Amino acid sequence: MATPFRLKRSSVTGKRPALSDVQIGELAFNFYDGHLFAERDTGGVGIGTTVALLTPWIENFGGGSITYVGVVTANTYHGNQVIGTPAGGFKSGAFTISNSDHTKDSINELNFILGKLVPDSPDTFDGLTFTLTGTAGVGRLCQGFTPTNNTGGSAPVAGTQYTRNTDSTITSNYITDVGPGDAGTVTGFVNAVGVGTTALSVGVNDGTYDTIQIANNEDASNSVRNTGITSQFYEVYDVRFINAAAPNGYNKAFFTHGSATTNDTFWYEDPSTVSAPVISFSGVTEPSSPSYNYSSGIPHYTQASANNFTYVLTVTNASGDMYTQNTFVSQDNNTGTAFANSGNKSYTDFASGSNPPAQNYGVGSGVTSLITNTFRDIHSTITSNHFTRYDASTPYGSHNNQRISYSTPLNIMGTTARPNQIDEDSITNFGANDGVRVKSGSAADNPSATFVSWTGGSSGAIDVYEAAVRGGVLRHDQTNYSTGYLPVGPNYSSGRSGAQYYQVLLEREFTSSFNIVVTGSYGGCWVCMPNNSAWNTSLSGTNGWANMFTAYRGSGVPTTAEPGCATGSVMTGSSGTFTCTFGTESTSNAGSPFRILIRWRMDAGDSITAMSYTT
Repeated sequence: MATPFRLKRSSVTGKRPALSDVQIGELAFNFYDGHLFAERDTGGVGIGTTVALLTPWIENFGGGSITYVGVVTANTYHGNQVIGTPAGGFKSGAFTISNSDHTKDSINELNFILGKLVPDSPDTFDGLTFTLTGTAGVGRLCQGFTPTNNTGGSAPVAGTQYTRNTDSTITSNYITDVGPGDAGTVTGFVNAVGVGTTALSVGVNDGTYDTIQIANNEDASNSVRNTGITSQFYEVYDVRFINAAAPNGYNKAFFTHGSATTNDTFWYEDPSTVSAPVISFSGVTEPSSPSYNYSSGIPHYTQASANNFTYVLTVTNASGDMYTQNTFVSQDNNTGTAFANSGNKSYTDFASGSNPPAQNYGVGSGVTSLITNTFRDIHSTITSNHFTRYDASTPYGSHNNQRISYSTPLNIMGTTARPNQIDEDSITNFGANDGVRVKSGSAADNPSATFVSWTGGSSGAIDVYEAAVRGGVLRHDQTNYSTGYLPVGPNYSSGRSGAQYYQVLLEREFTSSFNIVVTGSYGGCWVCMPNNSAWNTSLSGTNGWANMFTAYRGSGVPTTAEPGCATGSVMTGSSGTFTCTFGTESTSNAGSPFRILIRWRMDAGDSITAMSYTT
């Protein structure tokens, strides 16, 4: 049934009906003020019902505006709100305002001015990079297996280098001086899992939140990243991961702060239990068809490929899930004393090897590589450290400074002449290297002078009174080369206990004096001009030999009674530079080829490592 509608009236200004004046459903109308009233329920606040003014505003005469006394509340307001005139009137300032201006326009102008006064906010960490600390270095993924991919993105690629970690937790370096340090939520993620989060507020938020850590949360005026920020405007902070759990396999970590996100940091959590690599060697295989150079009848190896020595190098634990680089066995900058560097070894130099290597290559059973060793171009006798040393390195450790054990002395004579040592076929002769060894003739200090060509440059034993040149050293030699040496040579151990001699032939015109430069020990040294008759007549008692262990007489030509030819220092059997003089004679007084003979005596224990003849 419909409720009857009743209207009550009043013409008294300001008159407001009481509850007793109206009933539910009745309206009261003050037609003087233009106000309409009704009884309404208060919803349990105060008394049960009250009389409410339904028209609280007054329309100004002529329309176009209304007037309301009190507070107006609205969820949303659209339109041009006029500022009006403030109490005390408008004050001068950054811009001029009138009472008819709209608040939205004035606020916009004020914001524009403040924007010139407020400093730029500090950088966020959006796009910044961070690195992990305390990791196990880097490694490359092996092939032949599928690594666990925890990232939700692209899978790791064999042969690619990644940060390697092994303790199942990660800690990062700090990202420093980023903002805002007083608002927003910072979260750290390992893969897609949040491992720590905190909401920042004004003030200091330093602390550890699960596995992320906030530090140096301070006024942005202290920022090193963004300098010159005025104090009390913004805050900055540092953030890092600390001991966040890391699952086995390929992982990533990153931070978010509101809409800002760091770059991803990737690593491989390596579950391998492989031990460090171990190098071992087989025995040495000597050449089956060698070729030789001879010195004093003693065979020496050359650097020809027919003289190569070989052995097998074995490495166990050559990889796990990861490897370091293709070249995993390298020389440690130490050339063998006998052999040239045999080169670094890649995985492909080993049996069934590949680059990248297979997972767990050489684990349980070592992998092998044949090492071919070529002699160096030297003139020497090598008694130790013959071969190159090797290092093997993987992410799981290293085995360094490994050299195959080999102690047999090796005589080596490369194809390059060695006048800076003792070379029977190349002796420094006044700037050239055309001096040669000739036969000594007999076991005497002053035998008849001869210059018979030397035959020790081929196979066959030399005379017992001839000193030997072996490995670039002139020596009093009583060695049995038929055993304990390679190549196998003659037996010089018997009949050679007496003095042994080494005789040099030089040819040079216009020479009346020269220097003898020697390094080593010796028992005597004599000089002769076999084709100079005046010289030989004066020294007839010594068969033309003058003595470098005796001083020159000071005038004329050395004589049998005074055979000394040394000026300045005389020889004593030790190293030095000594001057020989022919007195008033010269090689020019003899016929071509103007020969000079120098005869050296080597006693037991004597050896000479270098000699030369200069002006």
